[in-house]
Amino acid sequence: MKKYIFILILHVFIGNVSAQTPIEGTIISSVDKNPIPGASIQIKGTNRVAISNNNGNFFLNVRSGDTINVSFIGFQPQQIIHPLKTHLLIELVPAENALQEVVVSTGYQVLPKERATGSFVQIDNKLIDRSVSTNIIDRLRDVVPGLSFNKTGNSQLSIRGQSTIFGNADPLIVIDNFPFDGNLQDINPNDVESITVLKDAAAASIWGARAGNGVIVITSKKGKLNSPVKISFNSNVTIGAIPDLYARNTILSSDYINIEKRLFSEGYYNTTITTGYQPLTPVVELLLQKRNNPSLGTQIDAEIEALKQNDIRKDLDKYIYQKSVYQQYSLNLRGGGKNNSFFVSGGLDRNKENLQHNDYNRASISAGNIINLFNNKLEINNSLNFIYNNTKNNNGGPSDIINGTTAGSYIYPYAQLSDEHGNALPLVKNFNTSFISSASQSGLLDWNYAPLDEINIADNTTKRRNIRLSTALKYNILQGLSASILYQYTDISATGRNFRSQDSYFTRDLINRYTQITGSNIIRPIPLGGILDMNEQSSINHSLRGQIDYSKAFNTIHEINAIGGYEIRDTRTDSRTYRYYGYDIEHANNSVVNYVTNTFPFYYDSSRKAQIPNIDNTGIFNDRFRSYYANASYSYDRRYTISASGRIDQSNLFGVKTNQKGVPLWSAGVGWNINNESFYSSELIPLLKIRATYGYNGSVNKSVSAYTTASISGVNLYQLPYATIINPPNPELRWERIKIFNMGVDFSSKGNRISGSLEYYNKKGVDLIGDTPFPPSSGISLFRGNVASTVTNGIDLNLSTKNTIGFIKWSTDFFYSHLNEKVKGYALTSSANNYIRSGSFLPLSGRPLFSLYSYSWAGLNPETGDPQGFLNGEISNDYLAILNGTTTESMIFSGSLRPTTFGALRNTFSIKDFSLSFNIGFKFGHYFRRSSVGYGNTYGLNSNSNDYALRWKNPGDETTTNIPSIPLGSNGNRDALYTFSTILVEKADNIRFQDLRLDYNLLKSKKNRYPFNSALIYLYATNLGIIWKATDRVKDPENQFGNTPFTLAVGLKVDF
Repeated sequence: MKKYIFILILHVFIGNVSAQTPIEGTIISSVDKNPIPGASIQIKGTNRVAISNNNGNFFLNVRSGDTINVSFIGFQPQQIIHPLKTHLLIELVPAENALQEVVVSTGYQVLPKERATGSFVQIDNKLIDRSVSTNIIDRLRDVVPGLSFNKTGNSQLSIRGQSTIFGNADPLIVIDNFPFDGNLQDINPNDVESITVLKDAAAASIWGARAGNGVIVITSKKGKLNSPVKISFNSNVTIGAIPDLYARNTILSSDYINIEKRLFSEGYYNTTITTGYQPLTPVVELLLQKRNNPSLGTQIDAEIEALKQNDIRKDLDKYIYQKSVYQQYSLNLRGGGKNNSFFVSGGLDRNKENLQHNDYNRASISAGNIINLFNNKLEINNSLNFIYNNTKNNNGGPSDIINGTTAGSYIYPYAQLSDEHGNALPLVKNFNTSFISSASQSGLLDWNYAPLDEINIADNTTKRRNIRLSTALKYNILQGLSASILYQYTDISATGRNFRSQDSYFTRDLINRYTQITGSNIIRPIPLGGILDMNEQSSINHSLRGQIDYSKAFNTIHEINAIGGYEIRDTRTDSRTYRYYGYDIEHANNSVVNYVTNTFPFYYDSSRKAQIPNIDNTGIFNDRFRSYYANASYSYDRRYTISASGRIDQSNLFGVKTNQKGVPLWSAGVGWNINNESFYSSELIPLLKIRATYGYNGSVNKSVSAYTTASISGVNLYQLPYATIINPPNPELRWERIKIFNMGVDFSSKGNRISGSLEYYNKKGVDLIGDTPFPPSSGISLFRGNVASTVTNGIDLNLSTKNTIGFIKWSTDFFYSHLNEKVKGYALTSSANNYIRSGSFLPLSGRPLFSLYSYSWAGLNPETGDPQGFLNGEISNDYLAILNGTTTESMIFSGSLRPTTFGALRNTFSIKDFSLSFNIGFKFGHYFRRSSVGYGNTYGLNSNSNDYALRWKNPGDETTTNIPSIPLGSNGNRDALYTFSTILVEKADNIRFQDLRLDYNLLKSKKNRYPFNSALIYLYATNLGIIWKATDRVKDPENQFGNTPFTLAVGLKVDF
């Protein structure tokens, strides 16, 4: 009997199984056709549930008549009744109250915002394309809460402040799942689909020891399954204005010449004249002629008066600067069938910079395809990226056109670059005209310096090539369980070539300096011919990752998502710098020079000797990383989510012993979707979520090692090899760690009329690399190790509103960020004078990383116009005592050099086919030191500032000016008190009209049968002006030495 019952049950089971049909499908958005990962596909009335993967694909066994429920947060659910096709393409329609940011990418996984506990900001393709630039990072300006662009420090970008002191402070850039160590110019913005910024521990800790400064994840465009071939062409041209040279507070030619005349009458130039070779400006040369030939006085006075009418800025506008012209072209094709998809793109950028003879050209090719095999069990993802760019840098700008006179490094304002016929004129550089004439007669090369000739013959180029090849295999082992292997190969090479022909001043000057004349013999240790400097660098990277993904839903209310993996990275960088003397560009040969002989005497001063410059240098760097990581989350009934992640990083920077310690970096987070609670029924705010995270990220500092490191520097003057100890052994060296707490709330009102998020964060940098005093008996005075700490806290507010939804659509996007960062623990201290006067970065406990300190200011002496300070609480002009008596406690802390509050307001208006948007940015809470006159022993020539004309001249002027009088003699301490006092500290707060964009979109329809699906014509303008600023002493507090030029772009994007 048991036998028959078993056979009956077996037949029933077989019948049920045979009635089931395996189906597969893809979930996409009806708006942009992008795949939706994390969607739930459930057989109604059963516990059978599938979750769509990163490509929106799912697999499920169904029976005839089954009802399939498809749902995802932010979209309207769908019901489908089987039988249908074995491959389904399901388009979900966004729900009325959908959050704008639905899916985020960490570089390891793609997850829906609903179950994300961390702090993410995603920028979609539409917002990326709103800006026009060749640099992808520029398109993030004023759109991401917490992301600031810096004017101070070595890092251009920072996410929620800086989390290291001496390490690399740049955020980690990730492109298509792997870290990107190349130049940001090697990324074509037209190939980017989306950007995700990871800001807290839960979001970024999966990147471990490289995530301490935040992570920017860039996802490239890809093809789409079951999509016809689409062709898109985008072209634009951007024209930039010439920088406004008159915005700078520059000394006038007449004032400059008057100072020179006064200095000459007081004998200031006598020592210079006595040497016989040191440079003299044209006015000083004329005054010397007048002194030697008084009968020429009237004529010379007239020539000097004529020079007062010159203004170097006119020639700079005409011969040095130009309007920049940036051209950008992009063409891409994408499409896909049932089991494969592809994307191919090509880009070309041609940029003429605003410095004449400088340009930048870039060509890029990207290709990728995704193939699904074995009934979508195996996915193969291949991609290729090739970037080639060529940069010409033949014009260094005004900073390269400097004189070598004792007046400092500023070109005299009455200089002329050309005559009335456009012929280049020589300027004073390193020697006076009489010496140059005498040297030429003795057989030396022409020693004159004509800047315009230098620019015309310059040949300084840099060529870069970036190749990225990647492949990924993903196998779906079981429903919800998959394994993947990812590999990426990167080859980056750069070659810098700077050829200076014999006609260039650089070459002529170097040859002449070492020339020796004995009787009628001319000996040139540096041979005739050109000088070629080469700088070659190549970097090869291999990255390999193995990962297991698990995603499973149980009984419709439990959902588990987890990943775990192992990753290795190996990067070898080779660099070489070398120089060829006597280089013949036509025959590609050079001459040998004598580097062995200790020194050669200079032609112009035989008492001075030097070796022939030798720039040859070779470097090899190997960076190896090994990592173990895991990330998991559990969601209950789409109400509660908990997440955790952990990572162990090991590197050859620390050595074997340190690696064996395996310091883990981890995070934990919770999320509560309040709107899914049964007790919550608010129609005003139908979407409300609270989340919190805590954990550790890390930071890498390559300047230190666990072992004794030294720099081998060749031979010294005694022809003996020598090396310099960089740092002593440090077996306790470990990763820098950043402890982060983040709490946020996401919300949306009915119909998404108001949506956004508010977050509070606290970051504590521990085990940061810093300096501390060390016993001198060890042979070193400072030790660099894990001895420092910092603390940063702040808030990020992000708001989006739909103000009108009728005929005229008006929406607003606003973000506000505020942070307070300071050094918490730093043992090494310095003198107040160093903190105040040093232009370098000096951390001080209790203050921001980038701080502005000053001497106290007590105004001008009403009788003499001398600057005054405080000494022991009393007004004083004992300058040396004031400077030496100022302590770190008494010096004035003005504030942070970086904005502590920043944000932007963007409004968008749409009427039919027209759209207009503009962005207003603001920065508050930071300071800068205004430049002014510094007399020294040259009465203000060193400063090149027009404040000289506003100086104190007579008693009573102190009520209208704070600029000191001309001193009776040289007094550097007097200048220091004024230059570094609080009187020159200004608030840098400003609100500016950042950009404006106007679109007109032509759409194909039954009425308008265009040969294209859509054509978008757009205008984009940037740097439209400052709306408000806290100071009226400079035109632009963000750039007191000039201004940021206005740019206007015109473009066309056509989709076929």
